[in-house]
Amino acid sequence: MLVASDVSKWVKDGQRRREVLRGVSLEVSAGEFVVIVGPSGSGKTTLLGVLGGMLLPSSGEVRLEGEAVSRLRDEHRAEVRRRKVGYLFQDLALIPGMTVLENVALPLLPDGVTGAAAEARCLAALARLGVEGRAGDRVDGLSGGERQRVALARALVGSPSLLLLDEPTAHLDAERAASLLEALGSFAQEGKALVVASHDPRVIEAPQVHRRLRLADGALQPR
Repeated sequence: MLVASDVSKWVKDGQRRREVLRGVSLEVSAGEFVVIVGPSGSGKTTLLGVLGGMLLPSSGEVRLEGEAVSRLRDEHRAEVRRRKVGYLFQDLALIPGMTVLENVALPLLPDGVTGAAAEARCLAALARLGVEGRAGDRVDGLSGGERQRVALARALVGSPSLLLLDEPTAHLDAERAASLLEALGSFAQEGKALVVASHDPRVIEAPQVHRRLRLADGALQPR
């Protein structure tokens, strides 16, 4: 499903070049739930961005379902990302002033899915996470846990084959975190590949997780 080969990423830091990722190689199969663990600043969020085609690697290659997304032009890469990748941002990136339904429908607009068809898909995604009753409410009035689940519904609405989740339990209490992990496990059972960045022990130790990879100073550490 997903292959990263010797991926590095560096950024300008004043007059210096700082390496955020160093020679990362990994493979994730369909139906696999992988957690990337590591301290703050280790490169977890950058790695998710590169794996999902939102960031280009400085060197190395990322292939999604056999397609070298790291080599595509911006427009084509955005199309592949929209069709195949669902992303949950650490800050959730919901649009204030818009309803839950409007936020979840955003990934469908570029493909021309609107009206009743879009509403049905959005409500189905929200129902899987138990927040379909808030569909008509503005996201500004939601609790942190509700916002988290709405953002995850938006990641799911396009039926992606790969889910990339950045700290998905950050705003959830113990009960909601356990419920979310059960849902993530069911997504893996359906054949989706999941890569989750987290430092939450509830995620790292969850029985639904198949593999745990440690990232430190931008490099994967030997197990």
